[in-house]
Amino acid sequence: MRRAEYGACGETIVRYVFMVAFVVVLSLGMNSRLALGWGALNALLEVGMAVLLIRKEFGAPLLRYAAALTVYGLSEICFMSLPLYLVVADFSPDLTFAGAVGLVGLALYTLQRPHRELGLVIVDCCTVTALTFAVILTLRPRLDNALEIATVGVVALAVLGYYVSAQVSGWKLQTELRTARRRAASAQQARTLGQFVGGVAHEFNNDLTVILGNLDLFETLEDPADRAAAIHESRTAAARAALTVQHLMAASGRIRLSPANVPMEGLLFDLGEALTDTLKPDMTVEVMPPDESLVARIDSAALRSCVIQLGLNAQEATGGTGHIRIRTERRATIGELDPTPDAPPPYVVLIIEDDGPGVSDDALPLLAEPFYSTKPPNEGRGLGLSAVAGFIRQSGGGLKLENAPGGGLRVILYFPETGGEDAATTGA
Repeated sequence: MRRAEYGACGETIVRYVFMVAFVVVLSLGMNSRLALGWGALNALLEVGMAVLLIRKEFGAPLLRYAAALTVYGLSEICFMSLPLYLVVADFSPDLTFAGAVGLVGLALYTLQRPHRELGLVIVDCCTVTALTFAVILTLRPRLDNALEIATVGVVALAVLGYYVSAQVSGWKLQTELRTARRRAASAQQARTLGQFVGGVAHEFNNDLTVILGNLDLFETLEDPADRAAAIHESRTAAARAALTVQHLMAASGRIRLSPANVPMEGLLFDLGEALTDTLKPDMTVEVMPPDESLVARIDSAALRSCVIQLGLNAQEATGGTGHIRIRTERRATIGELDPTPDAPPPYVVLIIEDDGPGVSDDALPLLAEPFYSTKPPNEGRGLGLSAVAGFIRQSGGGLKLENAPGGGLRVILYFPETGGEDAATTGA
């Protein structure tokens, strides 16, 4: 109910601004005491409903809900009383028009509500029904014959029927939409879990096959060099399995971090050197120094591992002959970032982009899921980007993936910014 009434902030502000303007105009054109009293009573009921919806200490939820619905119904009755009076009393054409606009505005407001809540729908239909019959009863003395009475009755009931059917059908559509979204979310969770479990099983099955196969081979070999090679392959596969476990912990946000206040200028050059030493000679790394002094609260060693992982992904995407750019900047907002970072703005943003082919718009939101890959099924899966996302979330920041304007993938890492008083050097 709170989301239905106050979910759209802009609409709520516009509603109250027009309400105040309506009271001011009416106070100038008619009895000011009546208009101001009506506005004050509406405001009191609105405040009472807002308190019941927002404050949780006023009784049990069901009791607060019933009280809020009652206050809402009284607020609608109070609101429509003055416009109805202006229409019936026939003061002047402008006040009659203002009253008619107020009644139409009430109907439009309840019809355009983006969130249809069943209790509000019932109260709205009952209120508009009462309003319709009140209009018919007030017009009855002015009707001279049965034809006029029938015309007013048919038109009023037709409008009422349309209003009620529109409310009910809108509520049904929103209910079906919410049900479909829940089913889609459940299916997505099941797909992600299946992908995750299958990826873990696949990775460990490959490593265990190598370990067990080389251990069996070790028992049959007689040449010391061959036996040493078998043990080396087993150790290499065990190291890969251990790295998979580390990536799993990072993806779940459970690695142990040692954050410090790190100046980004020195860290950028450290990351550039680490990538240059790790990647193939045909991969070039360009480090763009920041225009201002930036200090972020991060674990520089864990960040270095994440950046290397991103560099390896870029190397694979570009076929080993690409270009990587690294830069940093300050941002006061996060834009459309989901999930929202735990730390408040401003943020220090680390941007890493390559000149590869980029990723399709459909695949872009899925890249950070565990074991998701755009590669063919026979080329393996990984936890690289999901581990990076887990590290960023655990650091209080956020991850955003987008296609760079000139092509390639752009990875944007948001970190909480901190003051430079206690800034530590990267120590790389």
